[in-house]
Amino acid sequence: SAYWGRPQDKLTLIGITGTKGKTTTAYFTHAILNQATGGRCALLSSVDNCTDGRTRVESQLTTPDSPDLYRLMRQAVDNGMTHLVMEVSSQAYKVDRVHALHFDVAAFLNISPDHISPIEHPTYEDYLWCKRQIIRNTDTLVHPTAMDHLPLILEDARRNHVTTVTFAAHGTATPMPPADIDATIPRPGSPRYTLADNLPDTTGGTTARADTARDRTAREPRTHELGIPGDFNILNAAAATAIARATGIPANDPSLDALQNVHVPGRMERFTDTTNPHVTAYVDYAHNQASVTAILDFVWERYGAQNPRITLVTGSAGNKAYDRREGIVKAAQNRVARLILTDEDTDTEPMEHILEQMDSYVTNPDLEHTIIPGRATAIETAIADARADAGRTGRPNIILAIGKGREKWIKHCNKHVEYEGDIDVIRRMFGL
Repeated sequence: SAYWGRPQDKLTLIGITGTKGKTTTAYFTHAILNQATGGRCALLSSVDNCTDGRTRVESQLTTPDSPDLYRLMRQAVDNGMTHLVMEVSSQAYKVDRVHALHFDVAAFLNISPDHISPIEHPTYEDYLWCKRQIIRNTDTLVHPTAMDHLPLILEDARRNHVTTVTFAAHGTATPMPPADIDATIPRPGSPRYTLADNLPDTTGGTTARADTARDRTAREPRTHELGIPGDFNILNAAAATAIARATGIPANDPSLDALQNVHVPGRMERFTDTTNPHVTAYVDYAHNQASVTAILDFVWERYGAQNPRITLVTGSAGNKAYDRREGIVKAAQNRVARLILTDEDTDTEPMEHILEQMDSYVTNPDLEHTIIPGRATAIETAIADARADAGRTGRPNIILAIGKGREKWIKHCNKHVEYEGDIDVIRRMFGL
């Protein structure tokens, strides 16, 4: 930090943590703040980094190592940036990547077991403890009105004299108490929602409310529509709006509409087969039980009335996060027709061992489950199978290719091995 001239002191810093939703929320928040500041907001995410408000470069880590982190901050300052939005992983606190870094606003989106392994977190308690460190390193904490361990998180905020701002989404499967920023989903699976802003323009968190007629009028619910589907993304949008308001963006500022045009690479990207419109594929980075559950909730909300046949193509990372393997299977096995297990980032662990272990967790005798080495072959097989079923039955066939997003490599023996990419495989097969 000192070597690079303490660039963090010249930026309004926003840190976003949670088990899922960090990247999408970071993209949403960046879109709002970048418009509000006239293109002077930087972004550090697990997908890419942007230090000039325009140019994106593929990133290597969710949160960069300390030398890279402060170098990127210096670049942002030199490029005239005034704000920086960054994802903050549990490992960032575990290995001191963000040691002594203080945020103006931090968001804690959710928490569920993940990253439990000898090289990450030995226990869930350790994972949760690392996530909680962001609370004592921020001025304002943005959080949902319903999440696991919320009393503990609020106690952390109280002990550290941290202001809180809340967000919620209503109309989902999980009821949530009212919040400072309230999203309402009129129809499950729809990208359209209404947003009520219950914060005054002074943005004093949950301890402050506006009483004037002008403020009440300014907070009339407004209708929005996202460019990416999923009720969970509407909750992410509410989080991003709460973050932006906590940084001082006024209610009803035009920049709050900027997230409607955001598309996050490798997150809920949808493709329709040109040879059979009943075959649809989604590419997403979902890679644990919570995120797989969320994407399947979306599919059943959107297509459930049409009796869809769902095929999930997935693997799991090697050498770490061993709990994901069983979690992915548990989330999927009673909600999909076919489970295809295939390559992911195996690192040095044999791919066969990972996939056989995942296969052993299947307990549903009615589930068709197959191990298909070669990720491109696995997706091609899923598409051929879906076309055959859709042609025979006329029902929707939904293919979910998860875990890699837009990545065009697979990590093997600590090296990135070139791979066509899930999206390119699907585009080729669909004739797009």
